[in-house]
Amino acid sequence: MKNMTLEGEAAELIQSSLGDLVLDLKTPRPRRIYVSVRRESLRKAVSVFLSVFPGLMISTITGVDLKNEIELNYHLWCGKSEVTLRTSIPKSKPEIETVTDLLPGASLYEREVFDLLGVIFLGHPELKRLLLPETWLEGCYPLRKDCNLDLSDKVSFSAKDSITVGTVQDDKGRQLVSLALGPQHPALHEPERFLFKLDGEIVVDVEPRLGYAHRGIEKAAEQLMFFQDVHLVERVCGICNVAHTTCFCQAVESLGNIEIPERAKYLRVIAHELNRIHSHLLLLGVAGLEIGFESLFQYLWRDREIVLDLTEKLTGNRVMAEFSDIGGVRRDLEPSLANEMKKRLEHLKDRLFFYKEVFSDDPTFRLRTRDVGILKESDALKLSVVGPVARGSGLKIDVRKHDPYAAYDEIPFEEVVYNEGDSWARFMVRLDETVESIDIITYAVENLPAGPYRIRVPRSMPEGEALSRVEAPRGELLHYVKSSGSAYPELSLIHI
Repeated sequence: MKNMTLEGEAAELIQSSLGDLVLDLKTPRPRRIYVSVRRESLRKAVSVFLSVFPGLMISTITGVDLKNEIELNYHLWCGKSEVTLRTSIPKSKPEIETVTDLLPGASLYEREVFDLLGVIFLGHPELKRLLLPETWLEGCYPLRKDCNLDLSDKVSFSAKDSITVGTVQDDKGRQLVSLALGPQHPALHEPERFLFKLDGEIVVDVEPRLGYAHRGIEKAAEQLMFFQDVHLVERVCGICNVAHTTCFCQAVESLGNIEIPERAKYLRVIAHELNRIHSHLLLLGVAGLEIGFESLFQYLWRDREIVLDLTEKLTGNRVMAEFSDIGGVRRDLEPSLANEMKKRLEHLKDRLFFYKEVFSDDPTFRLRTRDVGILKESDALKLSVVGPVARGSGLKIDVRKHDPYAAYDEIPFEEVVYNEGDSWARFMVRLDETVESIDIITYAVENLPAGPYRIRVPRSMPEGEALSRVEAPRGELLHYVKSSGSAYPELSLIHI
């Protein structure tokens, strides 16, 4: 056991705990385990996993159309490895028991698979549409291979959602007020709807409705070659674009057993952390604006320009970096820019210490954020919360630290965790992480390996599958890519 790898330890524990339930078990790559079980054994397998891996969280559920069957992959982080627990169900009767009572964090993922692949999760407390419009054609599931998407003349997008607003009575007999916020609202930066249940001024429940900006990128990715998809996945999110391209490229590189140059790994880290600083400063500034602290918003966004300038000089673009590519990165870092980067980021670091004083001591900010929106650590774990929100509730879950990629296993940095679990803690996590990101970039610049920053790779990839994880600014990002041996992906699924 002494010399056994992390995935080896986890695999041995899984095999001994599940016993005859296991149909197949393989560990094709570091910290990646694939376990196959029968459909009727899935819930028991999840229960066993929860008992042997106390900190287990669900990353997502992906579904794969296998012509006569639908393969379901439950991607679980067990603290040592990402375990993909898989089973298959017949396409003629796509039903399986829900696991939401065991893993509450699976609720939205099951709804997504129901919406896009037509899988019925028996016993799910609220199995209804999540991404597609209410008027979408029944029996048409976009991620099935036989789905005809030429439906522009058959689907009406004008019908309103059937929601109840005003006074309602809950199952405990309380008189609550049901209030809809969105999908269009000045406080929302993307179209999404939240149905709040209020007891006076206390929010007792909220029902999210997503998908208003869903653009079918996963389906579109199947029609493009791997190298073209790099540009496509970058468009999933503007301020997380480097995270998406890095995550996708890593998955494809795993498929092709491609080892990128050491210099490219460090350059990916630099661009990735510039992306993180940009995102955190943007969010912190908007937080100031939403609580009426407009001067804080203006100051933070002014300092954000430093990062945008450096990003443009490194990648050629202020926002959409177009930097990572399969086989490395598209541009090198010139010595003059490296010196400028260290100098300007050191100035930004001084500014961040000033902002930390403001966030800690300003009475307006403290009044609006301290003891507000408390998420307990136990609840965060049950709901499989990720990113700064999880770390603001005391959970140590940072992909860079626990499932390192690029050059993160060679670069020293601290994992920022606060235990308060309130809005203030979540803002402080982002503020402290911005300081850590500056230190990471400085180290990467000063220790940048010599050599090439990109290698040539084939357009076609071998048959197989790969799962890639990165720590995007807002938390774990996962890309699951499957290849049939051609230049086109058979499947490319994204979890944000």
